[in-house]
Amino acid sequence: MESITSKVLYNRELAPGLFTIGLEWKGVSVLPGQFVMLRVSDSLDPLLRRPFGVYKVLSSKSVKSTGAFKGSGIEVLYSVVGRGTALLAARVVGDSVGILGPIGNGFPLPSKKQKLIMVAGSVGTAPFYLLAKKLGRDSTLIVGARGVEARALARDFKALKCRIEIATEDGSVGTKGLVTDLLKKELLKEKSESSVVYACGPTGMLRAVTAVAEAAGVEAYVSLERSMACGIGVCLGCAVKGVPHEPRPGRPPEYAMVCSDGPVFKGSDIEWENL
Repeated sequence: MESITSKVLYNRELAPGLFTIGLEWKGVSVLPGQFVMLRVSDSLDPLLRRPFGVYKVLSSKSVKSTGAFKGSGIEVLYSVVGRGTALLAARVVGDSVGILGPIGNGFPLPSKKQKLIMVAGSVGTAPFYLLAKKLGRDSTLIVGARGVEARALARDFKALKCRIEIATEDGSVGTKGLVTDLLKKELLKEKSESSVVYACGPTGMLRAVTAVAEAAGVEAYVSLERSMACGIGVCLGCAVKGVPHEPRPGRPPEYAMVCSDGPVFKGSDIEWENL
């Protein structure tokens, strides 16, 4: 884990309120599912960093618009949902952004015999790009979104041998409905023992995905979203109940920290009624 001051390489709006920001970071190495804490302002207001999943690892070849960039970096996918992300959306090329990371434990790599089904709620697609790229084989991505922004969320996965299914609330793209409806259909096509489900998105979606997977006898791994203050397991603000871990000072043994113990957990280990 490092704490660095990075430069903004680009900050692009893919769809209304949906952005990708490129940040310079020399020598960075990120596991699929890890995240970073970003300082979104030059001042101490807001005081706390914001957590974001790492979408891509960049090279000088992948950042064509910045000729002076010769190192490496990361790309973060985010949507504007509050003051912090609005400040991030206002950052321009050359601005400084503080980064703490990479943080957390990512998704375990599925075996060669397992059929990977990735379920993403909106910007929950973020951890799956690195995963699908690393696997380099057929997998399925199910994307859920409110409307037409689903096209932008799925676009990069078309070149990664991913079969893409989309569910939107308004029916403007793909199937009108929920990602769990598409997941049920997908699991019916596959032998349960040959499938594994990875999910990232809102808590309600993760709970529902876990239930669908368990009903089909399929293992599910979920990347939890929680408010975080420190990102290193000290403040205890992102505690979740139900994950067995070794006792640590100041923390009951039945609790885990999403930042340091996660963000990826087995869905069956989470006490969902306490989230």
